[in-house]
Amino acid sequence: MIILGKRVEKRRFTEPPIFIGGCARTGTTLLLSILSSHNDIHCFSKELGLFDKVLKDKSGNSIPTRIDRLYTQLLINKIPDSVNRWCEKSPSNIQWLDDIDNYFKGDFRFIQTIRDGRDVILSKHPKDEARYWVSPERWISDVSEGMKYINHPKVLTIKYEELILDFEAAAAKICSFLNISLSKEILNWHENTTVTENIALFSSIQLLHKSSISKWKDPKYKERVEELTGNPKGKELLKQCGYD
Repeated sequence: MIILGKRVEKRRFTEPPIFIGGCARTGTTLLLSILSSHNDIHCFSKELGLFDKVLKDKSGNSIPTRIDRLYTQLLINKIPDSVNRWCEKSPSNIQWLDDIDNYFKGDFRFIQTIRDGRDVILSKHPKDEARYWVSPERWISDVSEGMKYINHPKVLTIKYEELILDFEAAAAKICSFLNISLSKEILNWHENTTVTENIALFSSIQLLHKSSISKWKDPKYKERVEELTGNPKGKELLKQCGYD
């Protein structure tokens, strides 16, 4: 299956693959849904975690042990003729950027999403309303890792707030980075997306709305928010990201 999958990849995909990563609840699934509306891109609706386990050979080359998941998906999915690249989203990708770079020999594009940590840590888990989805420590870890690549030529950083508050400008920035057209399908992504279900979605894909921005300012969240702002690393990282 791996051999057949590699043949499909080589034959069908002529442009660099796209990876999306970032802390959970920062808009990674939203971005995947948006990109899936473009005619050039095939987006995997399932998180594949291709680099969640990586070995090294004697020469120091990265060997992702679950790369077989990619080739399986290429074989079982119907891919439109217009497509010339694929896109995979796993939040954990942000922790494996060096290995992605190593494995694809620099021939890739990576978009990391960042969102105000004070809002991120307020998100409740869809399967258990009694607990939060993301801990302050996880936000600090993932965003700290991503900030290492803020000036990497193959990495674009997009804030969740950019997507919500000025979507057309954010979409133009993303399309320019990927060297694709700012198509009418992208601008009307909600009508054209092929990713409508994902483990990270509470419900079906919805239109963009501002209600999830600055939710942390509600006094009832004061104690929870202080778990992040009271952490010196968290406070400094919020400032570094422009959320002070």
